[in-house]
Amino acid sequence: MTDTPLIRLGPGRRQVLAGLAGLWLAGCAQPTRTELSTRSFNEADPLSGWRVPANAGASVWSEHLPAETLASGPMTLAISGGGEDGAFGAGALVGWSRTGHRPAFDVVTGVSVGALIAPFAFLGPSYDDALRRIFTEYDADDFMALSISDAVFGSALYDTAGLRKLLETFVPDSLIDAVAQRHADGARLFVVTSCLETSRGHAWNMGRIAQAGHYDLFRGILRASAALPGVFPPVALAIPVDGGTLTETHVDGGVQMQFLALPAAIAPGRGQTYVLINNTLTPAATDGAHSALGVSQQALTAMIRANALSAVQAAARRARANGVSFAVAAIDPASGIVYDPSNRFDAGYMNALYRHGYERAVGGSLWTHPTGESAPAPT
Repeated sequence: MTDTPLIRLGPGRRQVLAGLAGLWLAGCAQPTRTELSTRSFNEADPLSGWRVPANAGASVWSEHLPAETLASGPMTLAISGGGEDGAFGAGALVGWSRTGHRPAFDVVTGVSVGALIAPFAFLGPSYDDALRRIFTEYDADDFMALSISDAVFGSALYDTAGLRKLLETFVPDSLIDAVAQRHADGARLFVVTSCLETSRGHAWNMGRIAQAGHYDLFRGILRASAALPGVFPPVALAIPVDGGTLTETHVDGGVQMQFLALPAAIAPGRGQTYVLINNTLTPAATDGAHSALGVSQQALTAMIRANALSAVQAAARRARANGVSFAVAAIDPASGIVYDPSNRFDAGYMNALYRHGYERAVGGSLWTHPTGESAPAPT
């Protein structure tokens, strides 16, 4: 722990650091090959009972799902990354609950900010108020603090003490116990992180971790999945295994993928997949910053959006080929909500996105086919 005081950022300083974060993130999007350990290629994963390789095929995933779910076909909700745009997903889920038609999902997956949303989505409408509070009552100053020494000499620009406190408040042991109970009832919750030592992505079976009573590990995985490389420090996860402890360093699951959809071949001809994208899938309005920092932020946003669109199209093709129902929801680029890349986690922006998601869900226009035509949500 550094002795350098943490600094709450004023608007001007936050804008500068947000731009620097964009540049840093663009350069840190993938772990370097020199970080790979020999275990990454030559040894089996000692934690295979608790997690799945993020790129695993249907046969591996089948080992983590109940036979009854495979027989009927899983109803899956995949929640993407997107930083502050997660406010859209939170509002969409709360609005969907309001309609009375939100399903009880068999499988929920989350990446990055989607990982923070996923436990609440997994547990159902009774946890909607927590989602609303996180994305409408908090802003950058509540969970981002600049540590000068870490920014200059360490691995990240910001400290995550605030995010840790947020998780302790909204993900108490009682919530983790509720996840364990849903797991016992046959539902599954997976969160994706990226391991720096192996350069691999892992989808953690959070219900199994909850059942084992590893509360701090549960919260640590959520924090790791949202730890943007270079922006937030990596999270060291201490994992009990074979009577000892295995320590790995993990960062944002978004390094590996924008969202995690189970292989459609896991239950061909059966099942339903909903993908909730905390972003637009086509260009949206931004404040047209022409500085080097502003341009870097906008370029990074465009790259992430293109990756998300490509991933949605690929998942939709696989679903169609296997006879699985598929729908996607994303921020409407014509919403009129303007993103300022130099002012991250702005409360006004997040509240507007929350209302946008909520109103779309209540109005019945949330879910569409990836090609853009209107379509009802799968039933």
